[in-house]
Amino acid sequence: MATELLYLQDFNVETCDAKIVSVEPAEDGRVDVVLDRTSLYARGGGQDWDTGTIASDAGEIQVEEVRLDEEGTVHHFGRYANGAFAPGDEVHCACDHDRRQANTRLHSAAHVIDMAVADLEPDWVATKGQHYPNLSAIEYSGTWDENRAEEIRGAIEQLANAYVAHGSHNELRFMPVSEMHTVCRHVPDNIPTNKPGRVVMYGDFGVPCGGTHVQDIAEVGKITIPSLKMKQGVIRLGYEVEGIN
Repeated sequence: MATELLYLQDFNVETCDAKIVSVEPAEDGRVDVVLDRTSLYARGGGQDWDTGTIASDAGEIQVEEVRLDEEGTVHHFGRYANGAFAPGDEVHCACDHDRRQANTRLHSAAHVIDMAVADLEPDWVATKGQHYPNLSAIEYSGTWDENRAEEIRGAIEQLANAYVAHGSHNELRFMPVSEMHTVCRHVPDNIPTNKPGRVVMYGDFGVPCGGTHVQDIAEVGKITIPSLKMKQGVIRLGYEVEGIN
């Protein structure tokens, strides 16, 4: 059974009411809870999972890990704080706000950097990203000039922060992967098929993505790019966002 992913439909959703579909034992004394819908983000696309709580009058679980399987079912792994759940129970889900905000800002910052790269180094194509506190980076394929590395690094950082200062009104659009090229500069070949196809519009810059995003890039905050280098044929750009450790 596919889980309804509420975080795909709303920039700011962090809580929801849901129904227990199943509760099964998991490793290390945890339980695996499946709901009919969820506001908790499941790890993917270089963005970490949400943590939080699932609670009802019958009990409460501290959610430690959230994963999406190949069938589109979200598994919430955690431990009972009290009580116990049963299939059919009505529950309330809430993610850890600070963790969600940090992950969202880091993830969104990567796409702001992509906007700057599209203007400054148009033949670079993003191939991989990781958006974790103290470990955020984007990898690109494209033309590399070692003599201009520091110049390019500074220009990308400056333009990305200019976009942040200007702000934006972002929009969510659902569409088949076959149509994404009409609004996106680049459409990866490996877009997951276990969730609805979605494009996030940063102004007029389209990004095929199932992660969480800020609604206005002004929310990202100051971006720093401390490193830009070529290693084993891959351009790797490391970045940080102010206030996130």
